[in-house]
Amino acid sequence: MRNLENKVIYQIYPKSFKDTTGNGYGDIQGIIEKLDYLQDLGVDYIWLSPCCKSPQNDNGYDISDYMQIDELFGTNDDYENLIKEAKKRNIKVMMDLVLNHTSSEHIWFKKALEKDEKYYNYYIWRDKPNNIKSMFGGSAWSYSEEVGKYYLRLFDKTQPDLNWENEEVRKDLYKMINYWINKGVEGFRLDVIDLIGKEPDKMILGKGPKFYEYLKELNNNTFKDKLLTVGECWGSSIEESYKMCNKDGLTQAFHFTYQCLTNKDGDKWNQTKLDLSKLCSILDTWENEYKGIEAIVMNNHDLPRLISLWLNDKEYRKESAKLLITLFGLLKGNLYIYQGEEIGMTNAYFDNIDDYIDVETLNKYNELKEKNISEDKIMDIIKLISRDNARVPMQWDNIENAGFTKGKPWLKINKNYKEINVAKDINSIDSIFNYYKNIIKYRKENYSKIDSKAIFKTDGKILTMEKDKFILYANFSDQNININYKGNILFKNYNNIKENILRAYEVLVFSK
Repeated sequence: MRNLENKVIYQIYPKSFKDTTGNGYGDIQGIIEKLDYLQDLGVDYIWLSPCCKSPQNDNGYDISDYMQIDELFGTNDDYENLIKEAKKRNIKVMMDLVLNHTSSEHIWFKKALEKDEKYYNYYIWRDKPNNIKSMFGGSAWSYSEEVGKYYLRLFDKTQPDLNWENEEVRKDLYKMINYWINKGVEGFRLDVIDLIGKEPDKMILGKGPKFYEYLKELNNNTFKDKLLTVGECWGSSIEESYKMCNKDGLTQAFHFTYQCLTNKDGDKWNQTKLDLSKLCSILDTWENEYKGIEAIVMNNHDLPRLISLWLNDKEYRKESAKLLITLFGLLKGNLYIYQGEEIGMTNAYFDNIDDYIDVETLNKYNELKEKNISEDKIMDIIKLISRDNARVPMQWDNIENAGFTKGKPWLKINKNYKEINVAKDINSIDSIFNYYKNIIKYRKENYSKIDSKAIFKTDGKILTMEKDKFILYANFSDQNININYKGNILFKNYNNIKENILRAYEVLVFSK
């Protein structure tokens, strides 16, 4: 598996990347158009969020046909062309697999509603619901008039959960995966994969008793430990990661421990200030104790922008963006970059709930309204945490609609696009994009210097990371702080340095 380490994976949210048709939705041709841009950045893989056929109730994570590219994005031929064009630039394509559930529009579920015995058993049915809650709020059970029973759906009511205990379900999914492998797909991200081993009658959801058995069977029938695979497994411990990530399972798994640091009492809608001592503890655990390949991630389509959550995305936006990639970019493992972070894109901060589309956000808004919380308070929460913050269209230039589309964008453009866009950033003297390029280049050329024991310390404002060949100082505050440092500078996020002073959100890396 070590040949799958030290890779840079760039996540694309196809709906929001680049529209070439003018219909307001990003498409595969738009991704092909920007491959040179991604090659210049230095990425090894592009991971596309789901672009298979879908009614788009959950932005593609509700698949109605695994074998067909949604016409919203193009055709199967377009997808195969993307694989070929990416390969010309030494970039591999990673596909997003949604194996826990399908859309209610999938032919399997439609036949289940017709009481077809085979497909009825592809899903999970009960005469009465128990107390399992949906990830999107409310009960996780929906009643079917056609069948006269309740079906399990851990997400939206249009996303019925598959019954992984049924061998026929597993065989059909393996057949589908191998179809895409034969087309040239060389990596997979597995959506909420830890839920496939659920035992609902025992109230067991994540990482159930058969989960690791299913992973082994999945690997043996498809990936065979040759492709880069990453599972979405929130809050996984090192021990759980070892069970999941090995020659019989996945390459790596997202644990998202960093992103949950500011969640008060585990509630992402209730945020608290970043605690650097806790961050250091988590960094120490995954950098020094974990012997597998960590999936290093700051942002994705389900998360608010980390620059907006942790740092200062207004007065010190460029410095904050560079601080984050310096810290996370010098960790060992595989580095995941989400579209737009390489130019310092921020949260959208839409003021009106009518500008939001995400089903989870709208459900939360209604839930808070029922609790008689004020509109201003609700919107403060929504503006910071909504998944739409990451899903707004990519900001390519300062013309209308940020160069994303010539039509009406499916989701409102961030109002700061004239100031924050690819064209402006690449040509600026303090370009975030070029800084990312330098970090990536350093990773690839000096990985042996990164792959060493690290010592993390903090005084509550400054975080230090010391490795064998370099030491990093990062100021997470808006204050100037006196420090003593020496050595040749490897990276800095200001255009100059002030001797023995670390300015607001300044990061410095010195060679030893």
